Amino acid sequence: MFDRIWFRPRVMRNVRDVDTGTRLLSVESGIPVFVSPAALAKLVHPEGEKAIARGCLEKGIIQCVSTNASYPIEEILASAPSHPFFFQLYVNKDRAKTEALLAQLRSLKNIAVIFVTVDAPVAGKREADERVRADETLSTPMSGSKAVNDKRGGGLGRIMGSYIDASLSWDDLAWLRRHWDGPMVLKGVQGAADAQRAMHEGLQGVVLSNHGGRSLDTSPPAILILLELQRCCPEVFERMEVYVDGGVRRGTDVLKALCLGATAVGIGRSFLYALNYGQDGVEHMIDRESPSHFPLELTRVVVVWRLKGM
Repeated sequence: MFDRIWFRPRVMRNVRDVDTGTRLLSVESGIPVFVSPAALAKLVHPEGEKAIARGCLEKGIIQCVSTNASYPIEEILASAPSHPFFFQLYVNKDRAKTEALLAQLRSLKNIAVIFVTVDAPVAGKREADERVRADETLSTPMSGSKAVNDKRGGGLGRIMGSYIDASLSWDDLAWLRRHWDGPMVLKGVQGAADAQRAMHEGLQGVVLSNHGGRSLDTSPPAILILLELQRCCPEVFERMEVYVDGGVRRGTDVLKALCLGATAVGIGRSFLYALNYGQDGVEHMIDRESPSHFPLELTRVVVVWRLKGM
């Protein structure tokens, strides 16, 4: 989709000095990009989420940690003790476990925002995953799930996401707010109607995402949802922050999302590929997506104007 969107360059703008810094729900970030949550980053590199955290600290961007991370949240935060984090929450069928996790997160001053995942109430049918035998030593300490192989295969998404509560609904926002008093974002909004509902419910933001295409097949791409919001409910951009997560591969993709109203974009797969090289790979990836690599001098677009509403 991104390659079907073209820039409309404006000329005669002073672009000598460009400030790419921004704030995501009052949290400072060096560029309008955050690391999207992904399960079991240790499958890519032994240091997993901890290496991502160190790279984000070095480059000044935000990492969103998954409930299905390879390490306990305290270990990940210890890798960047002075740095802010976001946390992706999957609500557990055993609500008491989610309440305990939220109490733990509240006690950790680094966790600034929670992203409540709403686009995967049940596991997607990931056929390729089922054909790969799972390593039964794998586990996710924050959810308590463990990998197993059964007669259907070794699909990590299906097996390790079996704890997720399929009954989660709008009515549960009141319960979540009783246990989390900080900013809350819905991750996985896929249409204007739900974005409007999130706005009216008082959410601080939404993540437009189809879960990397791994939840419901043929769901709309995030950038298309962003265009729908601009056409159908532009008021949401004034009332809450709108993030785009999905399909971003280049700095120009980031810039296109910003020009269309996004506050920032999340990138997942590319960071996992970069993690093959540990912290160095993560830092290289951030440099690659930095607006210093955007074609600003050609497009005459000053990113900070859009971010600060100028």
